[in-house]
Amino acid sequence: MYGLIARNARYTRLFWASLIATFAVAAVLSTDALAAGSTLYVSPKGKDTAKCTKTAPCKTIGHAVSIAKKGDTISVASGTYREGVTITNDISLVANGHPVIDATGQPNGILIAKGADGALVRGFTVEHATFEGILAQQVTKVTIEDNTVSDNDLGIKATKPTGECAATGDVPGDCGEALHLMSVTHSLVTGNTVKDNLGGILLTDELGPTADNTISHNSSIDNVDDCGITLAGHNPKATANGKPQPNVAGVYGNKILDNVVDGDGTKGEGAGILMGGGAPGAGVYDNLIDGNTADGNGLAGITVHSHSFGPGAPTADLNGNQIIDNKVSHDGVDDTQEQEFSPTDFAKNTTVGILVGSDVVKLTGIVIRGNTISDTHFGIWTKNDGSKVSATENTFHDVKVEITQI
Repeated sequence: MYGLIARNARYTRLFWASLIATFAVAAVLSTDALAAGSTLYVSPKGKDTAKCTKTAPCKTIGHAVSIAKKGDTISVASGTYREGVTITNDISLVANGHPVIDATGQPNGILIAKGADGALVRGFTVEHATFEGILAQQVTKVTIEDNTVSDNDLGIKATKPTGECAATGDVPGDCGEALHLMSVTHSLVTGNTVKDNLGGILLTDELGPTADNTISHNSSIDNVDDCGITLAGHNPKATANGKPQPNVAGVYGNKILDNVVDGDGTKGEGAGILMGGGAPGAGVYDNLIDGNTADGNGLAGITVHSHSFGPGAPTADLNGNQIIDNKVSHDGVDDTQEQEFSPTDFAKNTTVGILVGSDVVKLTGIVIRGNTISDTHFGIWTKNDGSKVSATENTFHDVKVEITQI
């Protein structure tokens, strides 16, 4: 979602005990969801007039979802289902044999909507949606795991793009990326492959905070028009008088762990992983970026962007973000956007591993350590970062300028 943010003037490594606890909780959530309630079955050979049993399955996922009760599991057989699916209840939607949801002509492949707290979506290929392949909106404690989300965001190709795909002034549309958490809390997105979309995985706060989620062990590959993983503050009410309003909005307390983000944003100026405020008063703070690999992305492998919104406008809060134990290599291959921070440095598309830039206020509490940075001109480049970055606490290979702080 870099296009929206950039143009919209868009501790040590976690202790193993913490990681184990995170995934243990996720496992319990998934197991509980599958254990409770009845199981409904869906097959391309079924009929929606049937009882959705194993011997008399439904034909469409949407029909099974519409009759499922809280705690039920829907088991979907192999095949292609040409539909969009909306989940509004705490159910488990589980693939059995790699079924495909072809959402051609639909806004989303799967929408996990308000009321679906605790829902699980596992094992699907989701493709060809106009906007997001998978969108979770105003929910908590959901799990999205082991899906392949590819060739979505197709609305951008329309003669006159609409909705999230439509441009706003000079800001191009982005269609919401392929997998989107909008105002979602305490949820897990893990083991997914997100490839060949406009953009990859997006976290935003239009309708309330997006907080305390874990985004782990995903691959965001070759989403060439936008970022691999984006934490974007869109809600101007996330701060008030310079102070966070965590009960109202903001993107905070999220853990981005052990993901692979390669080849993203190479045509549309997108970073590997981006944290940025896209509105005056936005908040993207106290997030942890740990153990990820970023290679060959259009902008910096890991980026924090804070922009000016004009005289007297509130600034965005991007403080307290931690960038720890990541591996970044040959990023910034399409980097013209950073000229706003330093035209002299970035005028020639100079590659950069980690970039933390603020146009207005000095950032505080930023931690950059334990990272391995390879094959770039700038290793770590910061502007208005109040925290000193140590060369000895990061590792550099084939980097011309290891650290620049201005």
